[in-house]
Amino acid sequence: MDGYAVRAEDTFGAEEDNEIPLKLIEMIEVGDIPQKELEKGQCSYVATGAAIPKNADAVVMVEYTEKKDNEILISTAVTPGTYVINIGYDVKKGEEVLNPYKLIDLPTMGILAACGIKEVPVYKKLKISLISTGNELQNLDVEDLKIGKIYDINSIVLKQAIENTGAEVQFLGIIKDDFNELKAAIEQGLKESNIVILSGGTSKGEGDLGVRVLNTFNNIELLVHGVKIKPGKPLIFAKLEKKMIFILPGYPTSALSCFYIFIDDFLRKITGNPLRDKNAQEIEIGERIYSPIGRHHFKPVKIEQVGGIKKIFPIKTGSEAISTLFYSDGYIEIEELEEIVEKGDKKTFYTY
Repeated sequence: MDGYAVRAEDTFGAEEDNEIPLKLIEMIEVGDIPQKELEKGQCSYVATGAAIPKNADAVVMVEYTEKKDNEILISTAVTPGTYVINIGYDVKKGEEVLNPYKLIDLPTMGILAACGIKEVPVYKKLKISLISTGNELQNLDVEDLKIGKIYDINSIVLKQAIENTGAEVQFLGIIKDDFNELKAAIEQGLKESNIVILSGGTSKGEGDLGVRVLNTFNNIELLVHGVKIKPGKPLIFAKLEKKMIFILPGYPTSALSCFYIFIDDFLRKITGNPLRDKNAQEIEIGERIYSPIGRHHFKPVKIEQVGGIKKIFPIKTGSEAISTLFYSDGYIEIEELEEIVEKGDKKTFYTY
């Protein structure tokens, strides 16, 4: 506080009708080094954030003082420590400021700067190669979209979703449903990054192209091949020594849903970013929701205000429509044998 540094005992008994005079011996602004020690009956002016002189143990706010010549009349008593922050209050000498694996966010940068630390050793950013597969895909530069072709949505949305986790993305392009092309792209991704993520990878009429390519690598561990969920059943996780390969479904809604459900928090744990369930919340169902029995369902939903209360409502379109994600605010989980979620029930809602 702007005010006067004092010896607290010199203010004892001070009141509005019993002002105690103290002799002003110095003016101390922020950044100044105090030149004089306080003795009994003395005070020094201090600006907010300024250093206080030796022997001072409290500050009286300027609002409770009146200046007359070289004397300051004190109209309120203070106790030791009032408006004073001691050395080491914030960070003590020898204290560990930053633990390993901590994300260096803005507050962390602030505390490092406060300690005069300009550089710290860090891990390289997690690097991910992203591949879109499919003969039907066209990039957004193509203006005349032919019958049977679609724009490559996955490379756009997945790239941003991956970057949101704190990882670095390199897009290796659109790869046709061709064994040799796909293998070359995966080999490039494994060589240049820590993780490879593909969307699509199934060649119609020839079986699962992605798995056939993966099986050609030595020491490949196929950890997951297909998950009983909706949307996103054709899902592959594989490990090759210290590298990971994820193959997501081709439908944009399924691809992004599976990314959020299975990969997003995995990447966040590596990069140190906050996990997504930090923002999950319990919300009431506003309309009966049906779910196909036999598969764990990650259902896109929207949130609407009903009588001032947030409620969950289903999205009518399925995973084949990109608008499903556009109109949804997030998703809920419906258990494998849970065919109906009744109005009034509560479900955990997760944002994308």
